[in-house]
Amino acid sequence: MLNKISSSLRQGLFFGLNSGVITTTGLLAGIAQTTSNPIIIIVSVISLAISDGVAEAHGLYISKKAEKPSDISSGPFKSFLGLLVMKMIIVLSFLLPFIFSNSLSYFKNLVWPLSWAFILIIILDSVLSKLRNEKIENYLIPHSLLIILVVLSTRFFGKLLARV
Repeated sequence: MLNKISSSLRQGLFFGLNSGVITTTGLLAGIAQTTSNPIIIIVSVISLAISDGVAEAHGLYISKKAEKPSDISSGPFKSFLGLLVMKMIIVLSFLLPFIFSNSLSYFKNLVWPLSWAFILIIILDSVLSKLRNEKIENYLIPHSLLIILVVLSTRFFGKLLARV
């Protein structure tokens, strides 16, 4: 199915999913250590979906325009749209526990953000490895290490700043 969509749209979708998982997991790992107010978490995630989604989508659009100045195709716009929609969906999906409970325990202990992040990257890396006929480990291992690095560093700074 992914072979049938344009490469520009596919690029935006993969970029948005990857970026959405990493940035949101990092945000939640840090901010959940500093607050006990669910509204702050919700507003932060919605703000991330909007501001980072638009910024990255526009950045990709501009970079694709600069990459091939003579290109007048709809490719850059398709990349913009794919990234924006996917990033917003992925980022907002991290708020699913709030549908069932206002408890921040899922976020403070990082069970939800990490579980959801790994489910999403397994899907992403599985699809990408099949698309490219490569081993999933080529994507899953570095991807996992990157998420762990982001979570550990943002959690560390969140706890550090919570003491101030």
